Amino acid sequence: MQLIKIPKPAYFNFSECLWFLDRGYDDCMHQVLPNSVRKIIPATDGKYLIEVADNDNHLDVAVLNGELTKSSEKTIAEFVTKWLDMDRDLSKFYALTARQNTRWLTDPCEGLRLVMIPDFFEAICWSVIGQQINLTFAFSLKRRLVELCESPIEYDGYTHYSFPAAKKIANLDIQGLKNIQFSQRKAEYLIGIARLFVSGEISYEKVADLNDTESMIAKLCQIRGIGQWSANYVLMKAFNRMDCITHGDTGLQAAVRKKMGLDRKPTREEVIAFLEPFKGWESYVVFYLWRSLS
Repeated sequence: MQLIKIPKPAYFNFSECLWFLDRGYDDCMHQVLPNSVRKIIPATDGKYLIEVADNDNHLDVAVLNGELTKSSEKTIAEFVTKWLDMDRDLSKFYALTARQNTRWLTDPCEGLRLVMIPDFFEAICWSVIGQQINLTFAFSLKRRLVELCESPIEYDGYTHYSFPAAKKIANLDIQGLKNIQFSQRKAEYLIGIARLFVSGEISYEKVADLNDTESMIAKLCQIRGIGQWSANYVLMKAFNRMDCITHGDTGLQAAVRKKMGLDRKPTREEVIAFLEPFKGWESYVVFYLWRSLS
């Protein structure tokens, strides 16, 4: 077994990250154990099953299958670092909440990192799958899609999957997705998005090169099936943008309603006003507000 060590930054709580990854849903993209998490990481020379565990001032990333190359070691370290947002200096965020007298937001879950979806294609597909349905059903649909497309890695009695490549979903037909309970519309969206990735009309680089969140949202909203909520969610989770607000999100609305003491859903304007003191950290505030509902 080969081991990669990743130094932990200040304000990093691995247990809090595991909480987010293990909220009781059937997420086929990883397996959470009592003190670690296992996940498949695609690399140029194959797929690696890794196990990430806490170890004092660093994370231990064990490679459970295959012979690790230097190139893949770098890929895995970069993936885990982005996945758990480990390059972020959270001291500025915590200083801001202290100045704003809003440590109620950060104190209960200090060290929680915004758990990302490093693969842009996976993130945008997940944003479509989860539209207008409850999370339990959304995770069930994702599992059916993944099992339809992917060959698993069996390890220690558990079946591990990676998310399908765009070309695999692009080659599906709408009826095939309807057979596993996707709606006609969602099937059209997913296959259409996959084909945009395969053709190169949309890519991580083409969105990232726009550089400012407003332009990136506008670009994503040109894609059929992507609206303001999905665009903000994808930029938060795949592009590490810190100024995203998932407008229309029921969890965000519930948390803001509770904190404002409202007897109704907050308006878009009220949500924006609530987040105004946290300018530049909206994504983290949204994420921590989701955590506050647990």
